[in-house]
Amino acid sequence: MDNETYSLIVEQLSCLVQDSFSNLNILDEVTNSILIRVIKMPLHDGDIRSTVNALYPRVIEELFAGYHNTAYRYCLKRSKQADLSNDIAQETIYLLLTSKKLINQVEFWVRKVAHNLLCKHYRNLMDESRLYQELVNEASLINQITSNEEEFSFSGHEKLIPESVLRGSNYASYLKLKQFDNLGDYAKAKRISYEAAKSISKKTIRNLKAEILLALGWQASPDILDYRQYKSIQSFIRKLLAAINGTGKGLADLRKLHPALPEALEGYKSVDDWGVTMLGGRRFRLYLMHLGTEPFPLMSTVIVTINSRNHVQVESCKRNQHAGTHNIPANVLIPKEKGKALWPYDRIVSLLNEKKR
Repeated sequence: MDNETYSLIVEQLSCLVQDSFSNLNILDEVTNSILIRVIKMPLHDGDIRSTVNALYPRVIEELFAGYHNTAYRYCLKRSKQADLSNDIAQETIYLLLTSKKLINQVEFWVRKVAHNLLCKHYRNLMDESRLYQELVNEASLINQITSNEEEFSFSGHEKLIPESVLRGSNYASYLKLKQFDNLGDYAKAKRISYEAAKSISKKTIRNLKAEILLALGWQASPDILDYRQYKSIQSFIRKLLAAINGTGKGLADLRKLHPALPEALEGYKSVDDWGVTMLGGRRFRLYLMHLGTEPFPLMSTVIVTINSRNHVQVESCKRNQHAGTHNIPANVLIPKEKGKALWPYDRIVSLLNEKKR
């Protein structure tokens, strides 16, 4: 895909999204989804706009189905009630589409509103007051941990944090920092520079946040990595890219890390996005993605171990295959209601038009 085609697609989608979803910041998600589809398709001059127009409704349906599933899974995990979770998910998407306020982080907004609706439900049930309070406290704590703020407080949330965390070294280091009114006073007391104190504070808080998230059951996203692990993964990715883009010696270096790495990362020029999931202990599943100029985006999975010295060792790796099409056998009948979009494009548009009245 050349730059002219890319710019044309982005410009067209900007107009489509702005016209329909002026209060929702979903342009990046829609654009990425359509670009991935477009680069898989044989295109001819003049049919770019018609192709994008044809893909747009389907992508919108899938995007809102994803939002619906986010709300549904969140509620189901806590309530264990499928019907209640589905009702709340439906109401969440309705509120999303009819909101007159600007919403930037849509996925976070959906989760937050689903949480609030679940709280509202249990607040109305006196015998579920304990669960309601736990949900409120957990949401407040998670909001603090996942925010970009370097400062945060545990006031009122100590009971939610496992004893193992409260007895750990990260929490002890955090308490030492909190003994001082500011980092300047801490630096003077420790006889170190302000920048050194700032670095210590940053490391301590990230390590503590990661430890709490893991203790609360979070197993995915870079937030679960402590400071050194996070830096080690970033350094490891840079090392892979340097080897890929280097000479024949670079490929030899990749094979030293793991014999299958050159094949798994063939075609990579950069890592445009990455994610991580904990597998247990010090083992992690690392996801690498490169959009590049290939007919398809490149996606690879690397299983790594981060030892006590934060050295990254490759256990296994593979190139992920793209989903293909599967023919339905002639003797298989799929019920008509199955496979329908949870939020059809026409329904989404009608709610948006209703909001503008």
